[in-house]
Amino acid sequence: MTPPILNKTRVFLPFVLLVAVGFCILPARADDKLKPEELVAKHLESIGSAEARAKVNGTRIKGSCSVAVRLCGEGQVDGEVMMASTDAANLINMNFEAAAYAQEALRYDGKKFATSQLKPGSRTCLAQFFLENEVLFKEGLVGGVLSEAWPLLNVAERNPKLEYSGLKKVGDKQLHALKYNPRKGSDVKITLYFDAASFRHVRTDYSRTIYPSEQRRIAGGGPGLPPAQNQQASPTRIEAYEEFADFKEESGLNLPHTYKFHLAIQSEVRPAVVDWVFNLKDYSFTSPLDAADFTFGHEKK
Repeated sequence: MTPPILNKTRVFLPFVLLVAVGFCILPARADDKLKPEELVAKHLESIGSAEARAKVNGTRIKGSCSVAVRLCGEGQVDGEVMMASTDAANLINMNFEAAAYAQEALRYDGKKFATSQLKPGSRTCLAQFFLENEVLFKEGLVGGVLSEAWPLLNVAERNPKLEYSGLKKVGDKQLHALKYNPRKGSDVKITLYFDAASFRHVRTDYSRTIYPSEQRRIAGGGPGLPPAQNQQASPTRIEAYEEFADFKEESGLNLPHTYKFHLAIQSEVRPAVVDWVFNLKDYSFTSPLDAADFTFGHEKK
């Protein structure tokens, strides 16, 4: 017969082992949480080697585009797009075969942001949104890794506040979430998302709420606030996101070939829902921008 003390020991030992394993596992799970710098490093590796990234000096990407508007006007136009960047400078030019909407141009020359106009003093709600939230271009966020201005390529210089938020379910995918706050702060809440396995940047979410008491120009509302009697009583809510897909190799770099931007503005004054989709095909990395690239047609002599 087995002595009672041994029976107790057999019961007690598994319990001790379970507790011991538990104490080992819990800290390990806490340590498994990525640090922002680790996530950024893995992301940069997903783009390409340091050597391939260093060869880039003047990115120009061309393809087809479509812009669909459901509010702030209505309809869809198709055309061609060029995305170009050098260092912090970044621009997007869309050209359409439509007399009323021939061009949408968004340009940041490294110091000043500007947009095209439908006519003097009049912009599309899309252009007005970026004008009201120009920090998105100034930080190099727009276009993600398609732009040399992408801030994660030079975190030390940008010096944003980064906070890893763990894996988040977006649609049917689990993605690494990284909160991004510019060094000088921003009214826009920004979250970057990365593929859980490859660490490719696949999405950016933007959100902002503008309260009536803020007395600011409202995105999509023209050059200024409407007259006092027409000012909205409820807040303006802005939700936007970028999505990147169809990654392929271009000159040693793994880059998206489909780029979507979605903008939704809930506002009593001028609501807007706009989508653009770029299908990109022609990639060049040796064409630096110059001053002429930032001159609008009506400014040229």
